[in-house]
Amino acid sequence: MHTTAEKAPVQTQQGNSLEDQIAVHADRVARNPGDEKAWVTLGNLYFDTHQHEKSIEAYGRALEINPNNPNVLTDKGVMHRSLGEYQKALECFAKAIAIDPGHETARMNTGVVLFHDMGDKAGAIKAWQELLRVNPQATNAEGTPVADMLRQMGAEPVSKGAGQRLLAPGGGS
Repeated sequence: MHTTAEKAPVQTQQGNSLEDQIAVHADRVARNPGDEKAWVTLGNLYFDTHQHEKSIEAYGRALEINPNNPNVLTDKGVMHRSLGEYQKALECFAKAIAIDPGHETARMNTGVVLFHDMGDKAGAIKAWQELLRVNPQATNAEGTPVADMLRQMGAEPVSKGAGQRLLAPGGGS
């Protein structure tokens, strides 16, 4: 997944530079604008080379072809965050979660944007509690357990009563 801020290497395993790969995929989508995979790859290459606007555009084209790809929506949201477009980022993450309620990266990034960018501690806590309902062992990018992050914030890892709801969907047995 492309949700890290690390710089990509200039050379790939195939020996082609990222710029060469961008040129190849830009040509590919120019010849076949309905090629979702090529648009996603182009978006990822722009992501990796910190070309945020171009990445958003390529992901948008991929989403026109297949609007139900939660990974592309999440990566597009990360690019919006990189541009300071926090509400657009949250909208992308929300769409990804609506498509795939178990999408951990979208849930983690929702909390990151709310807490670090928008100063919404309560919203971030809720987002991360929801993440823990999906995966009680979830960690952040640095490997810190989300449950520990919540405790450090003075919050319970899972809000009261929520666990029973998940353990017994539809009212229990």
